[in-house]
Amino acid sequence: MQNNRQKVGIALIILGLVLIGLIIYFGFIREDELEPAVTPSGEEAPSGQLPSGPETGTTTPSDRPSEERQYDISKEQPHKFNEADLAKRAMSYAARLGSYSSQSDYSNFTDLKMYMTVGMREWTDKEVASLKAKNSGSAYYGITTRALATETKSFDAQAGTAEITVITERSESTEAIGGGEPFRQSIDLKFVKADGEWLIDGAYWE
Repeated sequence: MQNNRQKVGIALIILGLVLIGLIIYFGFIREDELEPAVTPSGEEAPSGQLPSGPETGTTTPSDRPSEERQYDISKEQPHKFNEADLAKRAMSYAARLGSYSSQSDYSNFTDLKMYMTVGMREWTDKEVASLKAKNSGSAYYGITTRALATETKSFDAQAGTAEITVITERSESTEAIGGGEPFRQSIDLKFVKADGEWLIDGAYWE
């Protein structure tokens, strides 16, 4: 009789444990599995299925690819050499014509020959020979010139002639490089256009 009571007691205990397990499972665990996951923003997390219809685009203006515009240089108007261009070139020529020394063997004149007419080249050869003869007994002779400003006296692109005055500052050295007091002097440059190029046709220091 006592054995039967023990068996009944054990059976009741087991049945009670099973009931408690079922209550816990359906009351808590199963409920969590059935509830949809919620994102921090309050929206339901995707279930893994593809959307049934088209979605509204979320592209912002900054996400759109920029339209690349290529510059077509062939449509640019070619630059037409003008009075201002020749004035700048005259300043460079004046500085080089006015800067030379026995130490460099007066090479500045030779370097400018490609920008001169035939007559101007002949004058250059005579000028270099004269300077060499004049300063042959000196230890050093040199003069530096810096172009300051220009004044266009005439410019005729159609006729191919121009005359520009360049105001310069010069320093003459007879003993050492960089000596001598600076002084102002102007030079008149005459140009002619030959084969599309503006060439020096005359240079006159005032």
